[in-house]
Amino acid sequence: MGCIGTSNHLEFRKLPLKKGQKLHQYTVNNHSLYQEIGIIHWRGGWRQYVFQAYPKMDMSRSCHKQIDGFIDKLMEKWKKKELLGENKDVGGKGK
Repeated sequence: MGCIGTSNHLEFRKLPLKKGQKLHQYTVNNHSLYQEIGIIHWRGGWRQYVFQAYPKMDMSRSCHKQIDGFIDKLMEKWKKKELLGENKDVGGKGK
């Protein structure tokens, strides 16, 4: 679906929704090394987005901070929709 955000070394790409999915997943790529390092997805039981790194993937503290910042932005959008009652059936209460 295209790149929706970049930082020093990381690029975040929104994936198309799969059948039955309500929220998008995002790949995390190291654009300097042309390497996919993990995926950000919704964890319903935790009611938040989480990052799942691929096995044996080394990352610096700054990469973790960049991923955390991206997830923070996703959560802000989700919380705004929650307040408007638009998150029904997506781990939210709805209204």
